[in-house]
Amino acid sequence: MKKILLILLSFSAILLLTACGEIKYELKDGTMYANGKEATGTFEFILNGYKTKGKYINGLPDGLFERYYPDGSIFIKDEFKDGTLIKEEIFYKSGETLATATDGKYLKLFDKDGRLVESYDADKDKNIIYHENGKPLIITIGRDSTIYNENSEILSKEENGKIVDLDMIIKNVGNGLSEIIMDDKVIAKMNNNTGVLTYFYSTGEPMITTNSSTAETQFFFKNGNIFFKSNGKEFILYHKDGKPIHELNEGITKYYNEDGDEILMNSYKVEDIKKID
Repeated sequence: MKKILLILLSFSAILLLTACGEIKYELKDGTMYANGKEATGTFEFILNGYKTKGKYINGLPDGLFERYYPDGSIFIKDEFKDGTLIKEEIFYKSGETLATATDGKYLKLFDKDGRLVESYDADKDKNIIYHENGKPLIITIGRDSTIYNENSEILSKEENGKIVDLDMIIKNVGNGLSEIIMDDKVIAKMNNNTGVLTYFYSTGEPMITTNSSTAETQFFFKNGNIFFKSNGKEFILYHKDGKPIHELNEGITKYYNEDGDEILMNSYKVEDIKKID
């Protein structure tokens, strides 16, 4: 009798181990499943090649999710509540913050030296791009925009899409060229032959060029490298060394690490799902 009982207990243990081994975890459309049912627990998996850890409640992400670089340092922190992403932080390999996004409304972008380069507030429809000294270069609020040089002096202003008179003098210097003068200083030049308008830093280096023929706009660092460029559909921010930081192209957002490699945010390849708690 004891022998039969031992055999039955052993057989039951084998069935239990087999059943446990057959649990299949799947992440579909942001929901975690265990054998087809919504799962609860802390999970670890590989997302786009990076180790990721976070908690799911009834299949939905809830709380802090962390993604790691191969050396174990933080790559991305995502904070969820009832399946909704409420805050995201992206980090360079160095540990500096690359971007923060909150409630899908508030965005801040930083270069690899920790300098704030752009901010956006959806509630106010307010976007600011900053000079390399940290002061605003251009502030846009709805259809109003103001351009500043590195000394916070206003070079151009629009309200409701119309240019505001700033007591500028436009001087024709011949051959289709004009100078825009304010307070006895040339703040911009216009080439009527090409449609290119160029604003200058207070020290004379080109700061912004706009082309009315192609709708292209470029912002420059003082060293002449491109800081920002746009053609009306594509918007790209750059580090001082010419590598990209952030790109927005017809609604698709891309981020880049300090090496200029794209950080995959728009694809979700999930592998090796494990429940760890």
